[in-house]
Formats: sequence, structure tokens, C-alpha cells
Amino acid sequence: MITTPFSFIASSNCALFVGARPVFVDIEPDTYLIDANAIGDKITERTRAILPVHLYGQPCDMATIMDIAGRHNLVVIEDACQAHGAAFEGRPVGSFGTGCFSFYPTKNMTTGEGGMVTTNDDTLAERLRLLRNHGQSQRYRHDVLGYHFRTTDMQAAIGLVQLGKLPAWNEKRIANARYLSERLQGVYTPVVRPNRRHVFHQYTIRVSGGRQALQDHLTRLGIGTAIHYPCPIHRQPVYQSLGYSDVLPQAEAAGREVLSLPIYPALSPSDLNRIVMAVNGFTTPA
Repeated sequence: MITTPFSFIASSNCALFVGARPVFVDIEPDTYLIDANAIGDKITERTRAILPVHLYGQPCDMATIMDIAGRHNLVVIEDACQAHGAAFEGRPVGSFGTGCFSFYPTKNMTTGEGGMVTTNDDTLAERLRLLRNHGQSQRYRHDVLGYHFRTTDMQAAIGLVQLGKLPAWNEKRIANARYLSERLQGVYTPVVRPNRRHVFHQYTIRVSGGRQALQDHLTRLGIGTAIHYPCPIHRQPVYQSLGYSDVLPQAEAAGREVLSLPIYPALSPSDLNRIVMAVNGFTTPA
């Protein structure tokens, strides 16, 4: 399975859980998304799937990815866990291949925990329904080895309300991102590719030197930040123990330089201005 090294580790661990082996392709330096044009170089006769990650809420180059998948008869599994409502050329993410969405509390919408899978393949949909409920095709008839992955009624009720609010929340995130990008200085602001709807699960800047000092500066001013992600997957201890020795310079450089700023919908104009003033007022130590 071909995927990106720059994501939360769950993206690639799914391959390990089924006995497959993730193969990593480096990222674009400005979007942090998998470099779709480099995927072809990693395809072998053993390749079965491509797993692009719509990182931070921006869609990958699905036109190129779907073309490659079609030519090589590969399955596409979209990690859309951070991209609820995002779209590529007007088409929602999760509708190109099999889509995987997370409803973890920090996501653009939540059910408290869990997630969902999207597909237009009826056979796959039925298989997933079996797997989520102990392999039951009917009560106490277990056709396959399944799991306990059911969503509770309470989670579903929360999710339905959240889903109704998602469009407005996404618009607010997009507006907040625009405000920050138009005013921030001295850092690299997010790049949004043409014909893509970026829903800004994270607003991630890049700091060329002095990231820790900037983060400490913002912390002192009461502005929360996070690093998504400080260590690429192929450099994680569990992958090192599996013999991974990839050199992926773009992902490794991003891990040293990215910093996520507040972007959530409840930010007020004064909150946004305070973030701008704090970042612009920072001077990198000599």
C-alpha cells in the first residue's frame, strides 16, 4: 500500500494490521500532501492500494491519483479523517475511492469518538456492515469474523446535529484562515491549490528556524499551538524496528518546521487579531 509518511500514524498502521506493508512517498513541500506525481515510481507488482491523506483539510491531487490507480488496477482508500466537507474540483472527498472519516472530538465535526466509511460499492458496504457488528448477517448468525465497531444511538444523535452545523463551521474556518493568511508575516502560511476546497481542520504555518522559540513565545501569551507532526511515520520507533530506512527529506523537513495555530470556528475577531499581533511581534533569536 502506497501512502504518505506525513500524517498521524493510524494512516499507515491499517496496512500493518492486515499483514500488508506501507510504502512511503514523500510529500509536496508547500501543501504537505503526498506528491501524487511520485507515486508511480513506487508501484511494483505487489502494490494493491493507494492511501492518500487529505491532510489538515486539503484534498490531495485526486485526478492524478485516480488516473494512476486506474492504469494499475489499484484500490484507492481516502484518509479523509481531517477533511469533512472538503472537495476536489467540486467533488467531495471520500467519493473517489473508499473514504474514511474520523469523528474524534477535535475534528471539524464529532460524535465523541469513532468514524465512518463511505463507498458506492454495494458489496463492500455489506462487508463493512458485517465486520462492524461481530460478523452478523442477522441476529445470532455470524457469517465472518467481525468486530464490535458499532456507533451508539447517542453518538449518532450527536453526529446528526453536528452534521447540520458542519457547513457553517467550515465556512468560519475558511474565513478565519483567510484572515490569518492575509496578515501574518515572517512565516509561511498555508498554500491552497486551485479547484480545491480546504476546510482547515488545522491552520498550519511553517517556520524556517526558531519554531520552538515561536511556540514558547505564543504559549507565554496564552495562545495554544500544536505540531502536526513532529516525527514522520517512517522515523517512528515501531517502523524503525520493522526495518524502514527511507530517506524522505520533504517530510522530515516539515516535521522540524510546521506549527498549527488556532483556527476553530468560535474564534472572535479580537482572538484572530491577537494571534496575528503575537506572531508578527515575534523576533527570531539571533
